[in-house]
Amino acid sequence: MSIASLYPFKVPLVAGTPARPRFSLTSDILSYRRCRKQYGAFGQDGFVPARATQAFFGSAIHQVLDLCHRHYSQGSGTLPDDNDIDHYFTEVANALRSHGIRPASGSVSDKAREILKRFNTLEGPHLYPRVRDTEFRMESERPNYVLRGVVDVLASDPNDPQDPSKMEIWDYKGSRLPKASDPRMKEYEWQMTVYAELFKRKNGAYPKRAILYFLNELDINPAPAQRPLRAVHIVNFDQASVDKALTEFDETADEIIQCDAQNTWPMPQVAPDKETCDICDLRWNCATKNGPYKLRMPIV
Repeated sequence: MSIASLYPFKVPLVAGTPARPRFSLTSDILSYRRCRKQYGAFGQDGFVPARATQAFFGSAIHQVLDLCHRHYSQGSGTLPDDNDIDHYFTEVANALRSHGIRPASGSVSDKAREILKRFNTLEGPHLYPRVRDTEFRMESERPNYVLRGVVDVLASDPNDPQDPSKMEIWDYKGSRLPKASDPRMKEYEWQMTVYAELFKRKNGAYPKRAILYFLNELDINPAPAQRPLRAVHIVNFDQASVDKALTEFDETADEIIQCDAQNTWPMPQVAPDKETCDICDLRWNCATKNGPYKLRMPIV
């Protein structure tokens, strides 16, 4: 008896549905918007930056603060002290170094360590007890792609910790507060606005507000006794701003998909900010560079 006689049915082949690309809000959407050429070279074509010193400050800040949050939650409400910060910083710095991520200089490392201690002293007693989650991951299906985002801290209302509409989403920025006219400020605000929409998709309500915390504003001598006014920027939400941000990000995602299909990453029409150019290995031969660059000795 043949197999065909046992199974006389014929099932037609169905054309496969291509998987939608998954884009991170920061490493894909915002990176592309800052510089298409840089994003294509290092985000898609597989080139590896010569040195990853630019990543040290932000990575160290985020990872050490995450350890501080865990210290409090797993230590029966005990705040980390300066010795704990030193220990966590050394641990994180060694881990980053093993991955080729080093500070541009010893002063950068010292500055990051001092800022972390100041943040821990100023914000820890009030923030850590409210931390509901860290590295809070969210995603949303868009027409042509899946959008992903990670919130540094999800902070609850101490009087009503279960209500998502009273929660705050915090994002740490390893920089100073940009001017209101700076394009980065608009991007940061839109980033938090989109995070609010992702939060709503997951929890059924927008968070109360977003907190952008600019940690370099703590780089003050002598050490500040209270939070500097410029350290925090509050972002509130409304449906119109959410819809506008999502529309613009959808357009950016479509551009990325098209560039990837054509394997063409054009130069940016407007020169990116100086910080974006300073970390780029393509800056030596770039028509949009922000001025000449001095050679720097590598850090070992």
